[in-house]
Amino acid sequence: MSGKILLKIDRSNAPSSVNYVSATLTRDGYSPITSTLNLLSDSTADLLLDNIPAGQWHLKVDAMNDSMVVLYTGETDVNILAGFTTQISLTLQPTGQGTGAIHIFVTWGGFPLQNYNWVDNVSNPIINCEDNYFNYFGVAQPVVLFDEGKYKMWYYGDEGSARKYVLYAESLDGIQWTEHPSPVLYPGPQGSWDSWAVHPGSIIKENGVYKMYYSGWADQYGPWYIGLATSVDGISWNKKPSPILSSASGWETQIASCFILKKEDKYFLYYTGRNMPQYKIGLAISDDGINFTRYSGNPILENEFPWENSGVLYPTIFKENNIYKMIYMDAQGRGFGFAYSSDGINWNKDPQNPFFRRNNTTNGWGNANIAYPSVVKVNNDFRIYYSAFSYYDQRYKIGFLKRIN
Repeated sequence: MSGKILLKIDRSNAPSSVNYVSATLTRDGYSPITSTLNLLSDSTADLLLDNIPAGQWHLKVDAMNDSMVVLYTGETDVNILAGFTTQISLTLQPTGQGTGAIHIFVTWGGFPLQNYNWVDNVSNPIINCEDNYFNYFGVAQPVVLFDEGKYKMWYYGDEGSARKYVLYAESLDGIQWTEHPSPVLYPGPQGSWDSWAVHPGSIIKENGVYKMYYSGWADQYGPWYIGLATSVDGISWNKKPSPILSSASGWETQIASCFILKKEDKYFLYYTGRNMPQYKIGLAISDDGINFTRYSGNPILENEFPWENSGVLYPTIFKENNIYKMIYMDAQGRGFGFAYSSDGINWNKDPQNPFFRRNNTTNGWGNANIAYPSVVKVNNDFRIYYSAFSYYDQRYKIGFLKRIN
């Protein structure tokens, strides 16, 4: 079995002194494999090494001037997995003949394996349901931002009969939370499209204004919608009267807001489409954050593997080393998976999925179901807040897990 490596080089940002980039793979018992790219004459900035036997190789990349003097160099070990899509990043450092550095992506087929450990917080859950009318049946779907020196969380409270409200809490450390005494977003008046339930969905802050892309419905068995509300303090919200995205047909008979990504001058709204028992992930794109058009290639992610059961849903996305990374859940709440993308549209799943399972939760607090991941990164502290319940108390609560590098 064999694989390939594709080096994608940012030609426009390469130092003017660099004319050639050469990549060499070495491995005991095999002949070296080398390929060279001419940045000045080749039509693309891609350097392909193909038909590489699967296994552990050593990669050395050199950037040279027109006299073939090596100005920048970098090397690393790579594990080529036949049939898998993987990516690593590599920085070429100056050799003394030049200044600065070059950052490239080394890809065989696509994107990186998940090489981190995730550990559940030992004091989970951190937010419990209480004997209040608006959250007695559970709290779930956390949306967490680190803003103004504190953690801010919006989440739903379940009154029962699928009637839900958006709640709010704050924390200095992300562990001990002070909960706002009442909901910050209520269902609409009788006859409105969100008259029975509202979910927080996704929140972005722009120019001092919070924008909440929330889900709502008047009938849990009928159409679902995505609406927009704005706030200057995260507590008092003003709803836009009409939904910004409505249910359609087929796999998106019902839709729910999941994540909003500002990519350059576009808004990417990721949502879950549901046609029971199937769940898939879709994308809508907007120039102004209000008027959205569904991506023509939807759905952008659907179930393919046994662990994903009858569907994939509720993506949360972050960017790291110029790669978009998605965390998503399966339809039965058994685990979380990773997917990777260079453009936020075309995604490749990590073959090691799921990276976290419900039986990994502390003291089994989520041994029946884990759901609704929300990523927050503060300096080197990387967390995924999520909802879960156990077989002993089947009401959602909220906790988090941390990434250990």
